[in-house]
Amino acid sequence: MNSPAEYRDLDPARFESIVAGSYRPAILRGFVRHWPAVQKARQSPETLCQYLLGHVNDHEVDAVMTPPFEQGRLFYKPDMEGFNFVRNKVPVARVIEQLARYSQFEAPPSVAIQSALIDECMPRFAAENVAPALPPSVRPRLWLGNTITTPAHFDESYNLACVVSGQRRFTLFPPEQVGNLYIGPLDFAPTPTPISMVNFSAPDYEKHPRFRTALQHALVADLLPGDALYIPTLWWHHVQSNGVLNMMVNYWWKNEQPAADACGSFEALVAALKAMKHQPPEVRAAWGAIFHHYVFDPEQDPSAHLPEHKQGVLRKARPTR
Repeated sequence: MNSPAEYRDLDPARFESIVAGSYRPAILRGFVRHWPAVQKARQSPETLCQYLLGHVNDHEVDAVMTPPFEQGRLFYKPDMEGFNFVRNKVPVARVIEQLARYSQFEAPPSVAIQSALIDECMPRFAAENVAPALPPSVRPRLWLGNTITTPAHFDESYNLACVVSGQRRFTLFPPEQVGNLYIGPLDFAPTPTPISMVNFSAPDYEKHPRFRTALQHALVADLLPGDALYIPTLWWHHVQSNGVLNMMVNYWWKNEQPAADACGSFEALVAALKAMKHQPPEVRAAWGAIFHHYVFDPEQDPSAHLPEHKQGVLRKARPTR
């Protein structure tokens, strides 16, 4: 497996033109090494915890816990009637206390805060630890825990993931590998978007033979404190977080401004699936040609022959940042 391209000492302009202007993942070595939180983490987990406890408030955030035998993998129960973790709303300080206690266990439960808005639970932290290349409107999110594995999934936004403490391995796949990742239910997943059913730590190639092909296209990014990873929208990524205290801050943003009455892209996929799945193959193929013409074909403008005031929903949107 290969690694994404690596960059060092990127200024905001080069990030915008070289990295964010590309549809390829990129490792940004030392991108946030100047953060006070990263400096504390490099001293010790205890020093970082003290720093965080000086910034948290009583705002409750989403936290998950898996029993020790799951080894931190967020997944389904064996019958797929539920998930193998419990979810609670607790203050950040409560999770830090749990992590400190579990650091003494030989086989601890896995605990993690996921996607908590930092300006709600640690507002001063957001002011002191600022991503150098993103506007203030892009809100930072907290990921804090011990050993946790998030199965391969995609985000509908662009993603900048900044490691503060611990080690993280991202295994990334381009969108077209979807057929080789054995995706679970679209409408029932432990993450906001569907996940791969493959256990990356012990793949069952008899059950998931096409996963070998997916691995030929995989990119692996191993990140240390101060490093960041840029993930383009819709790239699949599997995340393995290791250590008694791992912490990441991420930023999601979109480069387009959808119409006021538009549904989300994933919701559009589900709606199309519901509308088309009962149709015979030849009708689905016909709709596929129509969808390609109106939605996916980059070579043709289906509204070019119409006067602008009558293009309606075909009118091109102006790209925005």
